[in-house]
Amino acid sequence: MGYKPPIALTNYAYTYPMNPPKIRRPKQPSKRFSKPRKKSSSSFWKIVLRAALMMMIWGVIVLGLLILWFSHDLPDLKNIQINSRKPSVTVQSYDGAILGTYGDLYEDMVQVHDLPPYVPQALMAVEDRRFYHHFGVDIIGLIRATYANYRAKRVVQGGSTLTQQLAKNILFTQGTYNINDRSYKRKIQEVLLAIWLELKFSKDQILTLYLNRVYFGSGTYGVDAAARRYFNKSARNLTVFEAAVVAGLLKAPSKYSPAQHPKRAKERAKVVLELMVGAGFIRDYQSYLEQGEKELADNARERDQGVRHFSDWVYETLPQIVGAIDKDLIVITTLDVGMQRHAERVCKHYLEEMGKDLKVSETALIAMTPSGAIKAMVGGKDYGDSQFNRVTQALRQAGSAFKTLIYLAALESGMTPDSMMDDTPFEQGNWKPSNFKWRTRGMVTLREGMAHSVNSVSIRLTQQVTPKKVAEVAKRLGITSRLSHDLSISLGTGEATLLELATAYATFANQGLAVWPYGIWEIRDKSGNILYQHPNNPGKQIVNTTVLQGMRDMLRAVVETGSGRAANIDASVAGKTGSNGDKDAWFFGYRENQDDSENKGYSNIVVGVWVGNDNNKPMAKVSTGGRMPTRIAASFFKGENFEQAVKKGEKPKSSSVSPAVQVPAEPPKKPSLEKYLNRIN
Repeated sequence: MGYKPPIALTNYAYTYPMNPPKIRRPKQPSKRFSKPRKKSSSSFWKIVLRAALMMMIWGVIVLGLLILWFSHDLPDLKNIQINSRKPSVTVQSYDGAILGTYGDLYEDMVQVHDLPPYVPQALMAVEDRRFYHHFGVDIIGLIRATYANYRAKRVVQGGSTLTQQLAKNILFTQGTYNINDRSYKRKIQEVLLAIWLELKFSKDQILTLYLNRVYFGSGTYGVDAAARRYFNKSARNLTVFEAAVVAGLLKAPSKYSPAQHPKRAKERAKVVLELMVGAGFIRDYQSYLEQGEKELADNARERDQGVRHFSDWVYETLPQIVGAIDKDLIVITTLDVGMQRHAERVCKHYLEEMGKDLKVSETALIAMTPSGAIKAMVGGKDYGDSQFNRVTQALRQAGSAFKTLIYLAALESGMTPDSMMDDTPFEQGNWKPSNFKWRTRGMVTLREGMAHSVNSVSIRLTQQVTPKKVAEVAKRLGITSRLSHDLSISLGTGEATLLELATAYATFANQGLAVWPYGIWEIRDKSGNILYQHPNNPGKQIVNTTVLQGMRDMLRAVVETGSGRAANIDASVAGKTGSNGDKDAWFFGYRENQDDSENKGYSNIVVGVWVGNDNNKPMAKVSTGGRMPTRIAASFFKGENFEQAVKKGEKPKSSSVSPAVQVPAEPPKKPSLEKYLNRIN
């Protein structure tokens, strides 16, 4: 189309087309390409920063979720306090010596600032020398341990801090957690708990918790308990060497126990002292090591592994008196520490002197007052090797030691020690028990029959009074084990514990009054309030005085002219030997109080001794119990005379025993304990 001029209007006004053509303008250069390079680099780093920020945010979210996942089944941290703990039980001897501790803690908590600085330093040198320089997890220590383990190609160092150990040993005990769990989840939980502890408590508070909670062996929890247990002193008074010994127990409490293995304890203490020097806590260890040899000999010699059989037994019987243990308790027992150590040394001496020749590997001894207060208990040769108590737990055939109860039944039926009885060999069908080393005389007195433990006499007596009557007498005197009601009971085929048989013999020393053996004299709480005291009530008369005189006559004959002659240290000793073939050998006896005796030792005491083997292997040259067990009993009675003779390398002389054992009034137990023993009152 051609060009159309505008339409002319009045007053010379022009009208243009309604849609004029668009005018194309040249494009402007892009601003993006016009920016300098410096602005472009800034934008790149902003993107990087934004991405990093997003990654951090998501990392925190993921970390928070992981923490929630790992911590959802942890113990309630709100309930964990610096002084939270379970009730503890401290078992003491009658004169206050500590025999054992049970529970999570012992004694009141000792603060770090109350201890000599080298006590916590010894533990830090062994477990965590950088304790005051980390936040609960020691990265440097972990790297060092990893490198050392890599070089040794085995685990030679641990990377756990004291705080992590506290988390493992304390916090996890509040839930249903396996203390030996080594999974990654468990390790992460330990780290989380360790960090929480560092945030919650100060370093000194954490160290205080650790020092009062860690296990040091021999039933002790806490450094103060260990100090009193092994060195009979407070942790506040430990020397540098003693602190090293205690710290050395952490690696293996039983292996390095100064009570059981003093040489190993010294070697381990030397390692700890060297570590203390390396950590800069002390300058030189040689002087402390030399001083420690004497300390270890004076304070930790023979310390109390033997009493653990007794203290364990006391702890096990405690609920019968107090019920559930819901508070800290101090249990004062009847044990005499001096008598206990003497008993242990006597048993050890004869086990070393005669054990190999007689093929005897174990021995046990119980000593009690006539009214039942236990003064010494040797449950075996080594508590560390075996916690089995051969006094209270081992059921064994009493053999001839049971015959005393048969003769008691005979006297109660109207016979006397001078009554005559046929000693010819007894036969009943295929049963033809023989008499050991006894030349038949035809008729013998009951006194002779008991003195020489003639089997045919005890069988005929049982037949005459009836096996049922014999079993009733045995139960009355404290034998709670089940006994047969046939003639086999006459040879002591029934099983009983050493404690049961000693209780029966104690009746004769207790003027015929019933005896309930007991080891607990008093129970107190930590404030000193007396919760229980053994009742001062004499037992019922269960053997009349006339029969008692006859029994004393016959028991004295055993020691004076019969199988127990090795125990004839003076006229105040009476007792009976026994054996179960070549499996068990026994002696039970008592020594009456002799105030006018010129000899020293122990009197007014009842003793029971057993020797044998746990696996029932036959012994050699053991026939009537008149050798090893009788000599152990005699040497126990001799007391200081035996000790002095052994020190001089002499054979102990036959001399007598001592002032009466001073003990509190101590008759039978409460009715609940009587029921436990299945006795009559």
